[in-house]
Amino acid sequence: MLGPDACTMKCPQCQAEIQTGIKTKPGLVPIFSGILICFVGCVLGCCLIPCFIKDCLDVEHFCPSCNAYLGRFKRFL
Repeated sequence: MLGPDACTMKCPQCQAEIQTGIKTKPGLVPIFSGILICFVGCVLGCCLIPCFIKDCLDVEHFCPSCNAYLGRFKRFL
């Protein structure tokens, strides 16, 4: 199970013992939150705020050794 933080595991591609690298990307939570903020009436850039909150973003894990994609931790509404 991959979580929101980097974890230690064996890479299925290169078989190395690694600490996963992580990249954050907007998922469903910031997109729907931004749409909700627009409907409330805050349209002057306030709808982008959820895209900058770390606890709202999905996390992709990859192997720093061979750069293989290992999985994604998705945030849910």
